[in-house]
Amino acid sequence: MKNGFTSYFGMILKCLCVFLFCPVQAQIGNCNGLVTPMDGATGVSTDTHFSWNAVDGATGYVLNVGTASGGIDIVENEQLGTVTSYNPTVSLPSGSEIFVSVVPFRNRELINTCIEISFRTSGLAVPQCTMVIDPVPGNQLVPVNSNITWIGSLSATGYYVTIREGDADGLLVWNRENVGNTTNVKPPRFKPQTRYFITVIPYNSEGAGINCRSISFTTGDSASEASCANLTIPIAAQKNVSVTTALEWESIPNVDGYFISAGIVSGGRDLVDNFDTGSENAYRFDRPLPYGTTIYIQISTYAGTIISDQCPPISFTTEIPSTDPFIAAIPRFFTPNNDGFRDFWSVDSMENFTVTNVFVYDRYGKLLVQLAPGQKWDGEALGSALPPDSYWYTINLSESADISGYFLLKR
Repeated sequence: MKNGFTSYFGMILKCLCVFLFCPVQAQIGNCNGLVTPMDGATGVSTDTHFSWNAVDGATGYVLNVGTASGGIDIVENEQLGTVTSYNPTVSLPSGSEIFVSVVPFRNRELINTCIEISFRTSGLAVPQCTMVIDPVPGNQLVPVNSNITWIGSLSATGYYVTIREGDADGLLVWNRENVGNTTNVKPPRFKPQTRYFITVIPYNSEGAGINCRSISFTTGDSASEASCANLTIPIAAQKNVSVTTALEWESIPNVDGYFISAGIVSGGRDLVDNFDTGSENAYRFDRPLPYGTTIYIQISTYAGTIISDQCPPISFTTEIPSTDPFIAAIPRFFTPNNDGFRDFWSVDSMENFTVTNVFVYDRYGKLLVQLAPGQKWDGEALGSALPPDSYWYTINLSESADISGYFLLKR
Protein backbone atom coordinates (compact mmCIF):
# COMPACT_ATOMS: atom_id res chain seq x y z
CA MET A 1 0.00 0.00 0.00
CA LYS A 2 2.82 2.35 0.89
CA ASN A 3 4.59 1.73 -2.45
CA GLY A 4 1.33 2.32 -4.33
CA PHE A 5 0.72 5.60 -2.51
CA THR A 6 4.28 6.73 -3.16
CA SER A 7 3.97 5.96 -6.87
CA TYR A 8 0.65 7.77 -7.10
CA PHE A 9 2.01 10.80 -5.24
CA GLY A 10 5.06 10.92 -7.54
CA MET A 11 2.85 10.91 -10.61
CA ILE A 12 0.75 13.79 -9.20
CA LEU A 13 3.93 15.75 -8.40
CA LYS A 14 5.30 15.23 -11.90
CA CYS A 15 2.06 16.46 -13.46
CA LEU A 16 2.08 19.58 -11.28
CA CYS A 17 5.71 20.18 -12.12
CA VAL A 18 5.02 19.98 -15.86
CA PHE A 19 2.08 22.38 -15.55
CA LEU A 20 4.13 24.86 -13.49
CA PHE A 21 7.31 24.40 -15.55
CA CYS A 22 9.49 23.26 -12.69
CA PRO A 23 13.22 23.41 -13.56
CA VAL A 24 14.16 20.26 -15.45
CA GLN A 25 17.68 19.71 -16.75
CA ALA A 26 18.38 19.23 -20.48
CA GLN A 27 20.43 16.32 -21.82
CA ILE A 28 22.52 17.20 -24.83
CA GLY A 29 22.41 13.75 -26.40
CA ASN A 30 18.68 13.07 -26.04
CA CYS A 31 17.41 16.64 -26.16
CA ASN A 32 19.50 18.13 -28.97
CA GLY A 33 20.73 20.63 -26.38
CA LEU A 34 22.82 23.79 -26.63
CA VAL A 35 24.83 24.43 -29.77
CA THR A 36 26.30 27.67 -28.41
CA PRO A 37 27.99 27.91 -26.05
CA MET A 38 29.34 24.35 -26.11
CA ASP A 39 29.39 22.22 -22.99
CA GLY A 40 32.71 22.77 -21.20
CA ALA A 41 33.64 25.86 -23.21
CA THR A 42 35.88 28.46 -21.53
CA GLY A 43 36.49 32.15 -22.13
CA VAL A 44 32.89 32.64 -23.29
CA SER A 45 31.80 36.25 -23.71
CA THR A 46 29.57 37.58 -20.94
CA ASP A 47 27.25 38.87 -23.68
CA THR A 48 26.89 35.49 -25.38
CA HIS A 49 23.54 34.22 -26.61
CA PHE A 50 22.18 30.68 -26.31
CA SER A 51 21.09 28.52 -29.24
CA TRP A 52 20.05 24.89 -29.50
CA ASN A 53 18.83 22.35 -32.02
CA ALA A 54 15.11 21.98 -32.50
CA VAL A 55 13.46 18.86 -31.01
CA ASP A 56 10.96 17.06 -33.23
CA GLY A 57 7.40 17.61 -32.03
CA ALA A 58 8.32 20.26 -29.47
CA THR A 59 5.87 23.14 -29.16
CA GLY A 60 8.11 25.13 -26.84
CA TYR A 61 11.12 25.19 -24.52
CA VAL A 62 11.80 26.15 -20.93
CA LEU A 63 15.17 27.77 -20.16
CA ASN A 64 16.90 27.92 -16.79
CA VAL A 65 20.29 29.57 -16.24
CA GLY A 66 22.21 29.85 -12.99
CA THR A 67 25.62 30.10 -11.41
CA ALA A 68 25.27 26.71 -9.68
CA SER A 69 24.08 23.31 -10.82
CA GLY A 70 20.28 23.46 -10.98
CA GLY A 71 20.46 27.21 -10.37
CA ILE A 72 17.90 29.70 -11.65
CA ASP A 73 19.41 32.95 -10.36
CA ILE A 74 20.02 34.34 -13.89
CA VAL A 75 17.02 32.98 -15.85
CA GLU A 76 14.12 31.20 -14.13
CA ASN A 77 11.67 28.99 -16.05
CA GLU A 78 11.70 31.25 -19.14
CA GLN A 79 8.98 29.94 -21.51
CA LEU A 80 10.27 30.51 -25.04
CA GLY A 81 7.75 29.03 -27.44
CA THR A 82 9.18 27.37 -30.54
CA VAL A 83 12.27 29.60 -30.88
CA THR A 84 15.68 27.92 -30.67
CA SER A 85 17.74 30.85 -29.40
CA TYR A 86 17.75 33.29 -26.50
CA ASN A 87 19.60 36.54 -25.76
CA PRO A 88 19.95 37.19 -22.02
CA THR A 89 18.67 40.60 -20.95
CA VAL A 90 21.70 41.12 -18.70
CA SER A 91 25.39 40.29 -19.10
CA LEU A 92 26.52 37.04 -17.51
CA PRO A 93 28.92 37.35 -14.57
CA SER A 94 32.54 37.34 -15.70
CA GLY A 95 34.93 34.55 -14.74
CA SER A 96 32.04 32.33 -13.60
CA GLU A 97 30.78 28.84 -14.36
CA ILE A 98 27.31 29.08 -15.88
CA PHE A 99 24.81 26.18 -15.83
CA VAL A 100 22.09 25.96 -18.48
CA SER A 101 19.15 23.63 -19.04
CA VAL A 102 16.86 23.70 -22.06
CA VAL A 103 13.71 21.59 -21.57
CA PRO A 104 11.56 20.81 -24.63
CA PHE A 105 7.82 20.27 -24.11
CA ARG A 106 4.78 19.41 -26.22
CA ASN A 107 1.53 21.03 -25.18
CA ARG A 108 2.75 21.43 -21.60
CA GLU A 109 4.01 17.86 -21.50
CA LEU A 110 7.74 17.45 -21.00
CA ILE A 111 9.34 15.43 -23.77
CA ASN A 112 12.51 14.42 -21.92
CA THR A 113 14.29 14.59 -18.62
CA CYS A 114 17.79 15.86 -19.48
CA ILE A 115 21.16 16.85 -17.98
CA GLU A 116 22.34 20.45 -17.86
CA ILE A 117 25.45 21.78 -19.56
CA SER A 118 27.95 24.29 -18.21
CA PHE A 119 30.59 26.67 -19.50
CA ARG A 120 32.87 29.33 -18.04
CA THR A 121 32.72 33.00 -18.99
CA SER A 122 35.72 35.19 -19.72
CA GLY A 123 37.39 36.73 -16.71
CA LEU A 124 37.64 40.06 -18.52
CA ALA A 125 35.26 42.89 -17.85
CA VAL A 126 34.61 45.86 -20.13
CA PRO A 127 37.59 48.18 -19.45
CA GLN A 128 37.13 51.39 -17.52
CA CYS A 129 37.69 54.70 -19.31
CA THR A 130 41.21 56.04 -19.29
CA MET A 131 42.73 59.53 -19.00
CA VAL A 132 44.57 61.59 -21.62
CA ILE A 133 47.69 63.10 -20.05
CA ASP A 134 49.34 64.73 -23.08
CA PRO A 135 48.34 67.20 -24.34
CA VAL A 136 47.44 68.41 -20.88
CA PRO A 137 43.67 68.97 -20.70
CA GLY A 138 42.88 72.69 -20.94
CA ASN A 139 46.32 73.66 -22.25
CA GLN A 140 46.19 76.75 -24.47
CA LEU A 141 49.52 76.50 -26.36
CA VAL A 142 49.76 72.91 -27.57
CA PRO A 143 52.26 72.36 -30.46
CA VAL A 144 50.54 71.57 -33.75
CA ASN A 145 52.62 68.40 -34.22
CA SER A 146 51.91 66.94 -30.76
CA ASN A 147 51.28 63.27 -30.07
CA ILE A 148 48.39 62.03 -27.91
CA THR A 149 49.32 60.04 -24.79
CA TRP A 150 47.02 58.41 -22.23
CA ILE A 151 47.17 56.16 -19.17
CA GLY A 152 46.92 52.49 -20.14
CA SER A 153 44.14 50.20 -18.97
CA LEU A 154 45.26 46.78 -17.72
CA SER A 155 42.21 45.03 -19.16
CA ALA A 156 42.27 46.81 -22.55
CA THR A 157 43.47 45.11 -25.71
CA GLY A 158 43.20 48.26 -27.81
CA TYR A 159 41.88 51.81 -28.01
CA TYR A 160 39.56 53.90 -30.18
CA VAL A 161 40.52 57.57 -30.59
CA THR A 162 38.09 60.28 -31.70
CA ILE A 163 39.27 63.81 -32.54
CA ARG A 164 36.87 66.69 -33.13
CA GLU A 165 37.77 70.18 -34.24
CA GLY A 166 36.16 73.35 -32.95
CA ASP A 167 33.76 72.00 -30.31
CA ALA A 168 32.57 68.75 -28.73
CA ASP A 169 30.29 68.05 -31.73
CA GLY A 170 32.55 69.66 -34.30
CA LEU A 171 34.27 68.42 -37.43
CA LEU A 172 35.50 64.82 -37.14
CA VAL A 173 39.22 64.47 -37.72
CA TRP A 174 39.31 60.87 -36.44
CA ASN A 175 36.14 58.87 -35.81
CA ARG A 176 36.83 56.01 -33.40
CA GLU A 177 40.19 55.37 -35.06
CA ASN A 178 41.42 51.93 -33.93
CA VAL A 179 45.04 52.59 -32.89
CA GLY A 180 45.68 49.12 -31.44
CA ASN A 181 47.22 48.36 -28.07
CA THR A 182 49.32 51.47 -27.58
CA THR A 183 49.17 54.46 -25.27
CA ASN A 184 50.76 56.97 -27.63
CA VAL A 185 49.74 57.87 -31.15
CA LYS A 186 50.58 60.58 -33.67
CA PRO A 187 47.39 62.10 -35.09
CA PRO A 188 47.07 64.21 -38.24
CA ARG A 189 48.79 67.56 -37.86
CA PHE A 190 46.66 69.99 -35.83
CA LYS A 191 45.73 73.45 -37.10
CA PRO A 192 47.23 76.43 -35.27
CA GLN A 193 45.09 78.39 -32.79
CA THR A 194 42.32 75.80 -32.90
CA ARG A 195 40.42 74.01 -30.13
CA TYR A 196 40.32 70.21 -30.24
CA PHE A 197 38.38 67.56 -28.33
CA ILE A 198 39.98 64.13 -27.82
CA THR A 199 38.19 60.97 -26.65
CA VAL A 200 40.11 57.75 -25.96
CA ILE A 201 37.97 54.63 -25.47
CA PRO A 202 39.62 51.36 -24.31
CA TYR A 203 38.20 48.05 -25.52
CA ASN A 204 38.64 44.29 -25.14
CA SER A 205 36.76 41.17 -26.17
CA GLU A 206 33.92 42.08 -23.79
CA GLY A 207 33.29 45.49 -25.33
CA ALA A 208 34.39 49.11 -25.20
CA GLY A 209 34.46 51.60 -22.34
CA ILE A 210 31.15 53.33 -21.69
CA ASN A 211 30.52 57.09 -21.46
CA CYS A 212 34.20 58.00 -21.77
CA ARG A 213 34.63 61.76 -21.57
CA SER A 214 36.61 63.92 -23.95
CA ILE A 215 39.35 66.36 -23.02
CA SER A 216 40.00 69.61 -24.85
CA PHE A 217 42.97 71.84 -25.57
CA THR A 218 43.88 74.69 -27.89
CA THR A 219 46.87 74.75 -30.20
CA GLY A 220 49.32 77.63 -30.33
CA ASP A 221 50.84 79.30 -33.35
CA SER A 222 52.41 77.15 -36.05
CA ALA A 223 55.80 76.81 -34.40
CA SER A 224 58.87 76.73 -36.56
CA GLU A 225 60.12 73.18 -36.71
CA ALA A 226 63.57 71.93 -36.06
CA SER A 227 65.66 72.01 -39.22
CA CYS A 228 65.95 69.01 -41.51
CA ALA A 229 69.32 67.27 -41.84
CA ASN A 230 70.90 66.42 -45.18
CA LEU A 231 72.67 63.10 -45.71
CA THR A 232 76.40 63.56 -46.40
CA ILE A 233 77.54 59.90 -46.64
CA PRO A 234 76.33 58.63 -49.01
CA ILE A 235 75.02 61.70 -50.79
CA ALA A 236 71.44 61.83 -52.05
CA ALA A 237 70.80 59.85 -55.27
CA GLN A 238 74.29 58.27 -55.18
CA LYS A 239 74.63 54.99 -57.12
CA ASN A 240 76.68 51.87 -56.48
CA VAL A 241 76.87 52.47 -52.71
CA SER A 242 78.56 49.74 -50.66
CA VAL A 243 76.12 47.45 -48.86
CA THR A 244 78.20 47.91 -45.70
CA THR A 245 78.10 51.69 -45.81
CA ALA A 246 77.58 53.73 -42.64
CA LEU A 247 75.36 56.81 -42.74
CA GLU A 248 76.46 60.30 -41.80
CA TRP A 249 74.49 63.54 -41.95
CA GLU A 250 75.15 67.19 -41.30
CA SER A 251 75.11 68.29 -37.69
CA ILE A 252 72.24 70.68 -36.99
CA PRO A 253 72.78 73.34 -34.30
CA ASN A 254 70.31 73.84 -31.47
CA VAL A 255 68.72 70.39 -31.69
CA ASP A 256 68.63 67.69 -29.02
CA GLY A 257 68.98 64.70 -31.31
CA TYR A 258 67.95 62.75 -34.39
CA PHE A 259 65.49 60.00 -35.33
CA ILE A 260 66.39 57.82 -38.31
CA SER A 261 64.23 55.42 -40.33
CA ALA A 262 65.21 53.39 -43.39
CA GLY A 263 63.37 51.13 -45.82
CA ILE A 264 63.31 49.81 -49.36
CA VAL A 265 60.23 51.91 -50.24
CA SER A 266 59.65 55.61 -49.68
CA GLY A 267 58.50 56.08 -46.09
CA GLY A 268 59.39 52.47 -45.26
CA ARG A 269 60.81 51.39 -41.91
CA ASP A 270 61.63 47.74 -42.59
CA LEU A 271 65.39 48.33 -42.17
CA VAL A 272 65.35 50.85 -39.29
CA ASP A 273 62.27 52.04 -37.40
CA ASN A 274 62.57 55.55 -35.93
CA PHE A 275 65.85 54.89 -34.11
CA ASP A 276 66.97 57.65 -31.75
CA THR A 277 70.69 58.31 -32.31
CA GLY A 278 70.78 60.99 -29.64
CA SER A 279 73.28 63.72 -30.51
CA GLU A 280 75.22 61.40 -32.84
CA ASN A 281 74.85 62.39 -36.51
CA ALA A 282 75.85 58.94 -37.78
CA TYR A 283 74.37 55.45 -37.94
CA ARG A 284 75.76 52.01 -38.89
CA PHE A 285 73.37 49.25 -39.98
CA ASP A 286 73.58 46.00 -38.02
CA ARG A 287 73.67 43.95 -41.23
CA PRO A 288 74.59 44.55 -44.90
CA LEU A 289 72.02 46.31 -47.05
CA PRO A 290 70.43 44.40 -49.94
CA TYR A 291 72.33 44.51 -53.22
CA GLY A 292 71.08 46.56 -56.16
CA THR A 293 68.33 48.22 -54.12
CA THR A 294 67.20 51.81 -53.64
CA ILE A 295 67.33 52.65 -49.93
CA TYR A 296 65.15 55.43 -48.53
CA ILE A 297 66.39 57.31 -45.45
CA GLN A 298 64.26 59.57 -43.23
CA ILE A 299 66.15 61.77 -40.76
CA SER A 300 64.12 63.82 -38.29
CA THR A 301 65.60 66.25 -35.79
CA TYR A 302 64.04 67.07 -32.46
CA ALA A 303 64.40 69.93 -30.03
CA GLY A 304 62.30 69.52 -26.93
CA THR A 305 58.81 68.62 -28.16
CA ILE A 306 59.40 70.07 -31.64
CA ILE A 307 60.11 67.34 -34.21
CA SER A 308 61.00 67.90 -37.87
CA ASP A 309 58.63 65.15 -38.97
CA GLN A 310 57.94 66.72 -42.38
CA CYS A 311 61.45 66.31 -43.78
CA PRO A 312 61.52 64.61 -47.20
CA PRO A 313 63.15 61.17 -47.55
CA ILE A 314 66.64 60.84 -49.03
CA SER A 315 67.54 57.88 -51.25
CA PHE A 316 70.57 56.13 -52.70
CA THR A 317 71.12 52.84 -54.55
CA THR A 318 73.40 50.05 -53.41
CA GLU A 319 75.99 48.31 -55.50
CA ILE A 320 75.39 45.33 -57.75
CA PRO A 321 77.61 42.44 -56.66
CA SER A 322 80.38 41.24 -58.97
CA THR A 323 79.13 38.32 -61.01
CA ASP A 324 82.61 36.76 -61.25
CA PRO A 325 82.03 34.20 -58.44
CA PHE A 326 78.69 33.23 -59.97
CA ILE A 327 80.05 32.85 -63.50
CA ALA A 328 82.93 30.73 -62.19
CA ALA A 329 80.40 28.30 -60.69
CA ILE A 330 78.54 27.68 -63.99
CA PRO A 331 79.51 24.24 -65.43
CA ARG A 332 81.67 24.56 -68.55
CA PHE A 333 80.74 21.14 -69.94
CA PHE A 334 78.80 17.98 -69.18
CA THR A 335 78.79 14.39 -70.50
CA PRO A 336 75.30 12.83 -70.47
CA ASN A 337 76.44 9.23 -70.89
CA ASN A 338 75.04 7.80 -67.62
CA ASP A 339 78.44 7.06 -66.14
CA GLY A 340 77.53 8.94 -62.95
CA PHE A 341 79.97 11.77 -63.65
CA ARG A 342 78.76 15.13 -65.03
CA ASP A 343 75.66 13.52 -66.53
CA PHE A 344 73.60 16.72 -66.14
CA TRP A 345 74.00 20.45 -66.61
CA SER A 346 72.28 22.85 -64.16
CA VAL A 347 72.61 26.32 -62.66
CA ASP A 348 71.36 27.15 -59.17
CA SER A 349 71.21 30.24 -56.97
CA MET A 350 74.09 31.03 -54.64
CA GLU A 351 74.91 33.63 -52.01
CA ASN A 352 74.07 37.14 -53.26
CA PHE A 353 72.66 35.75 -56.54
CA THR A 354 69.09 34.55 -57.07
CA VAL A 355 68.44 32.67 -60.31
CA THR A 356 64.92 33.09 -61.71
CA ASN A 357 65.22 31.41 -65.16
CA VAL A 358 67.79 29.60 -67.31
CA PHE A 359 67.47 29.40 -71.11
CA VAL A 360 69.55 27.07 -73.36
CA TYR A 361 69.98 27.74 -77.11
CA ASP A 362 71.78 26.07 -79.97
CA ARG A 363 74.55 27.89 -81.86
CA TYR A 364 71.95 29.45 -84.21
CA GLY A 365 69.96 31.01 -81.37
CA LYS A 366 67.06 28.52 -81.33
CA LEU A 367 65.62 28.05 -77.83
CA LEU A 368 65.98 24.38 -76.83
CA VAL A 369 64.89 24.31 -73.20
CA GLN A 370 63.93 26.58 -70.30
CA LEU A 371 65.12 25.45 -66.86
CA ALA A 372 64.18 26.40 -63.33
CA PRO A 373 66.89 27.20 -60.76
CA GLY A 374 68.74 23.97 -59.94
CA GLN A 375 66.81 21.94 -62.56
CA LYS A 376 69.03 19.29 -64.18
CA TRP A 377 69.22 19.03 -67.98
CA ASP A 378 70.12 15.69 -69.60
CA GLY A 379 71.03 17.04 -73.05
CA GLU A 380 67.70 16.18 -74.71
CA ALA A 381 65.19 18.40 -76.50
CA LEU A 382 61.76 17.31 -77.74
CA GLY A 383 62.58 13.74 -76.69
CA SER A 384 65.77 13.47 -78.74
CA ALA A 385 69.40 13.45 -77.58
CA LEU A 386 71.27 16.45 -78.90
CA PRO A 387 74.65 15.98 -80.63
CA PRO A 388 77.96 16.99 -79.07
CA ASP A 389 78.41 20.70 -79.63
CA SER A 390 78.65 24.11 -77.99
CA TYR A 391 75.38 25.41 -76.49
CA TRP A 392 74.57 28.92 -75.26
CA TYR A 393 72.75 30.02 -72.14
CA THR A 394 71.09 33.13 -70.74
CA ILE A 395 70.52 33.33 -66.97
CA ASN A 396 68.10 35.78 -65.36
CA LEU A 397 69.26 37.07 -61.95
CA SER A 398 67.31 39.14 -59.45
CA GLU A 399 70.35 41.14 -58.32
CA SER A 400 71.98 42.04 -61.65
CA ALA A 401 71.63 42.07 -65.41
CA ASP A 402 71.26 38.81 -67.34
CA ILE A 403 74.34 36.67 -67.80
CA SER A 404 75.09 34.89 -71.09
CA GLY A 405 77.75 32.39 -72.09
CA TYR A 406 78.28 28.93 -73.53
CA PHE A 407 79.14 25.40 -72.43
CA LEU A 408 80.04 22.09 -74.14
CA LEU A 409 78.00 18.93 -74.45
CA LYS A 410 80.32 15.95 -74.82
CA ARG A 411 79.36 12.35 -75.48
